[in-house]
Amino acid sequence: MTPETKAERAAFLAASYYEAGFHCGEAVVKAVNEVAGHPLPPEVFRMASGFCEGISGSRCTCGALAGGVMALGILGGRESADDAWQPAWDATTALRRSFFEDQGTTECDPISERHGGMRHPQRWAHCTDLVGRTAGWVIQTAEENGWL
Repeated sequence: MTPETKAERAAFLAASYYEAGFHCGEAVVKAVNEVAGHPLPPEVFRMASGFCEGISGSRCTCGALAGGVMALGILGGRESADDAWQPAWDATTALRRSFFEDQGTTECDPISERHGGMRHPQRWAHCTDLVGRTAGWVIQTAEENGWL
């Protein structure tokens, strides 16, 4: 299947990056940046490196969601304290809501345990798909806000 929309392209890229060895947060940020036309230099992706297995293995907030929040900030965050904060806040709320409605949680641990545990192939497959969907939600949200 060839991705036809920007959201589909981001989902495809993020899942591909995850399968290639990038962590969940890294894969989302990298894919969104690519679909957005590379507004950030590659070294910025380092900011997402700790967002894997729920923040460095703690199984807290899902790294894909954390990467999605960072990616929304790339696209619609503010640059000065005088800039409006509400658009990025609202976009992040929408992303979190989509993620929670889809997974029933925003935490890594229950997601991974529901799919056999962190090292289980079923969990790997689920998270590959989830990383892709999260990147797609970011792009959809950005388009709805006129950021892309």
